Amino acid sequence: MTNPSSFSLSLILSLSLVACGGGDDSTTVVPASYVPGLAEQGAWNVLSEARSLCGFDGANPLVKLTRNAKLDAAALSHSKYLVDRSIVTGDSVLSHLETPGDPGFTGVYPWDRAAYQGYNYKALAEILAATVWEYSYPPNFPTMQERGANSMRSLLNTVYHLSGAMYEGADVGFGAYMKTTMINATTWREEYRFGSLNGYENISRRITLGTGKVVTYPCQGSTNVPPEFVPADESPNPFPAMTTASPPVGPPIYLKVDAPQVLSVNTASSSITLNGMAVPFTVLNNDNDPNEDPIDGEPYITPNEVFVIPTQALLPNTSYQVTLNGKVGLTAFPQITFTMQTGQ
Repeated sequence: MTNPSSFSLSLILSLSLVACGGGDDSTTVVPASYVPGLAEQGAWNVLSEARSLCGFDGANPLVKLTRNAKLDAAALSHSKYLVDRSIVTGDSVLSHLETPGDPGFTGVYPWDRAAYQGYNYKALAEILAATVWEYSYPPNFPTMQERGANSMRSLLNTVYHLSGAMYEGADVGFGAYMKTTMINATTWREEYRFGSLNGYENISRRITLGTGKVVTYPCQGSTNVPPEFVPADESPNPFPAMTTASPPVGPPIYLKVDAPQVLSVNTASSSITLNGMAVPFTVLNNDNDPNEDPIDGEPYITPNEVFVIPTQALLPNTSYQVTLNGKVGLTAFPQITFTMQTGQ
């Protein structure tokens, strides 16, 4: 008998971001040097492919997503901290905070832990995922590389975590850690944590899209998109009235422009369709974000971001047509159309 559960959190810190443009639309991915078979390699494969395919690697071909060993160390240290605290306390701990005096403590906040490893951040985003299994016989667990890939896919199928995954830092670091303990004579519990840090130390390492350029995820060519999203599985919950018992919604579609530009979507002329049949959707943006960052008291969703979210689950293994219209500031952006393919 197995009892799996997964959950995740998000926290973003952005300091003095200034928009700039230029360059071309190259989507060349800088190869990572993670060890094949590890969770970090699986996460890199998923994230780098998604960012490159959808244009989140930006306008400058010389500034691309790159592995950073200091952020790796900070992410791994925090994953170990969370697993060890879970084992010691008996509770499954997932938090962006560490408590001074705890074993493994390297800093209260993500930016403290990055600085501890020698990373002199200007801006930083951290996203976390966890899986907890309780079982009376060993199930057919995924490999560590599959776990890392699954962690990143689950983070991309969210609201706030998706924003963090597509953050404009060119430096990225991953860290995954796992332990298994016995609860009683016949039951084991496995604690797994995965963390991703994305940031930059100077403005030259900030990825920019270009003035007026709108990018989306998913985008044309996106496949295996999860057909449903359970808002209560994300913390904070982007739809606070929805619980785990509520029907799931569809996968969030993320739109972004460079800050400080302001992005808006015209709901009347935008659509999600299946063979011409409209799928209802709602829009989350800076104006109606129900959650605030406890650090600065501002909405998590910034004015340069918009989420278009189907209000019902999509069908698996099905192609959906997406049409998006709106404005960057007062100027209409060119209509965006693409087909996305859901998975299981």
